[in-house]
Amino acid sequence: MRHIFLCGCFFLFSFLAHGQKDSTVTVNEAQLYRMGKQLVVSMQINVSRKLASNESLVLIPQLRDSLKNFMEFPRVYINGRRQHFVYLRNSKQFVQAGHLEVRRQDDSVQTIAYLRSVPFEEWMNHSVLSLEENSCHCGEPEDGFSQDVARLNTLSELHPQLAFMTPQVEDVKNRNEKICAYLDFPLNKTDILEDFRNNAAELYKIKEGIDVLKRDSFVTISGIHIHGFASPEGPYMNNKRLAEGRTAALKDYISDQYDFPDSLFTTNYTPEDWEGVGRLLRDSVLKNSNEWLRIVESDLAPDQKEQRLRKRYSRQFNVVVSKWFPALRRSECTIKYVVRPFTLEEARIVFHSQPKNLSIEEMFRIAQTLPEGSQQYMNVFKTAVLYHPENPVANLNAACIALMQGDVVSAEKYLLRAPDSKEKTLATGVAYMLKGQYGEAKSKFKEAESFGLPQASYNLKLLNTIY
Repeated sequence: MRHIFLCGCFFLFSFLAHGQKDSTVTVNEAQLYRMGKQLVVSMQINVSRKLASNESLVLIPQLRDSLKNFMEFPRVYINGRRQHFVYLRNSKQFVQAGHLEVRRQDDSVQTIAYLRSVPFEEWMNHSVLSLEENSCHCGEPEDGFSQDVARLNTLSELHPQLAFMTPQVEDVKNRNEKICAYLDFPLNKTDILEDFRNNAAELYKIKEGIDVLKRDSFVTISGIHIHGFASPEGPYMNNKRLAEGRTAALKDYISDQYDFPDSLFTTNYTPEDWEGVGRLLRDSVLKNSNEWLRIVESDLAPDQKEQRLRKRYSRQFNVVVSKWFPALRRSECTIKYVVRPFTLEEARIVFHSQPKNLSIEEMFRIAQTLPEGSQQYMNVFKTAVLYHPENPVANLNAACIALMQGDVVSAEKYLLRAPDSKEKTLATGVAYMLKGQYGEAKSKFKEAESFGLPQASYNLKLLNTIY
């Protein structure tokens, strides 16, 4: 099942002032737009000024941007009776230049239709169309003035279509909750003492994590994995004994608190967390950190690493032991659980409390009940990819949301993880379109059209109006 959505992307024509109070020339229905590879100027010019027989009014359409790019379009000459005959005698040069000549007929308002085009250039994306008005009487030019009449913006009234992908149902929703506890033990001991230092608070974190899941009628705890880590201080074999014993002690403590079968538990331990030391070094400004890293990441035996560091950097090593090593002595408790499927109403409630327990498909069903393009609608897809960042379908749909918002940078990041599909091809084409790479966009739309996507056909027609 594919879902269509519209996203904004290209040119919005905004009309500006239609004349100034001192002007006898006004402009109606001024348009500045792109048609294929041409920029088109279209407007109705209304002239109310009375002209003497030997007087001329010259109107000069001009295009400019803030960077001083400039282009002048063919002029409009509005002539009195005598000046009109002068023009006729010299009309060849005017016609060759594409200028337009009109004889002022009487004192009534006279409307002149003006339509010209020029090859489109990139700077025109941010251009303003103005109309300069000059008059000439008996060969003496008078001071003129200019009025802005239209602007070409990179906003859009054109909406390419995107195709979302419907996620597959997640048969078994396996989830986990990871809790890191920093338990303190008496020197060289493995027994857990609840009232020792900050142990009560650390043990509470674990129990609260388990209790929250036990109270949730939607989930079933399926396993508890405990991984104990010791810091690389002292003999390796003693640290191995401590890490193994303290991990087992925490497992027994949790088992005593709850009526869990022994088969629910798995354990592991790291006698000396040298990887953790490496992470801390890479994030630090410690002097000689690169030299430290070479030793820490070497193939030396653990005790040899410690001895070399102590010998070469004794003062630094003592600081590291006191400041860094406590953070390495920890127990990571991963509570695994299974979430049952939700009805739509249940899913709506869970989305606001525990969105990680929803599958991508359940979030997708929620989105289908919301107004397309609304903030809530887009938030559902953003949440889906937030909790399932590696899921290809979640990334494809998140890319579509980003494109709807004109965020090409984010969309392209999501598309890197999206599945190879006609929907991805279509979205890639829209990304090119938003960047102004119309040739690449056309190629992608044709490819997506060959797969039978009607949205691609629509986008090709849309593209043909601007490229």
